[in-house]
Amino acid sequence: MTTTVATRGNAPTSNRAGVWTLVGVQVGFAVLYALGGWLALAHAAELTGHWHVPAQEDAATEGLDVAGGWGWAWPIGYVLQSAPVAAGLGLFVSIMAFLVGYAEGRRQTYALIAGTVVTFAVLLVSLTPAAQSLSGWLLD
Repeated sequence: MTTTVATRGNAPTSNRAGVWTLVGVQVGFAVLYALGGWLALAHAAELTGHWHVPAQEDAATEGLDVAGGWGWAWPIGYVLQSAPVAAGLGLFVSIMAFLVGYAEGRRQTYALIAGTVVTFAVLLVSLTPAAQSLSGWLLD
């Protein structure tokens, strides 16, 4: 007895799905990081009445309960704090995907390059003193 399976010719292969998944995760994390940073800055502005980059033991927010009544303090602080590690891991995976020739075709190669550039930008921004100060302020 023989079993025959009909497949579609345009079904995505595992490499194609893997490249698009990698790029989607990289861009998605960059958007999450940017949104989290903006929300943290907006929360600091709401607490103090003016826009600034808060720091641990900041004079403007020293006597205030930063996380009090704001349920997003811990998740956003965790995303901001873990961004250098996550972006570094994303860069490593992208470089390995380039080295082994994981992308097939021009569109996937350009998408992988774009994902790598976005991840590198997140890494650079997350290592700045202002970003470190903001994430430390939220988790303090």
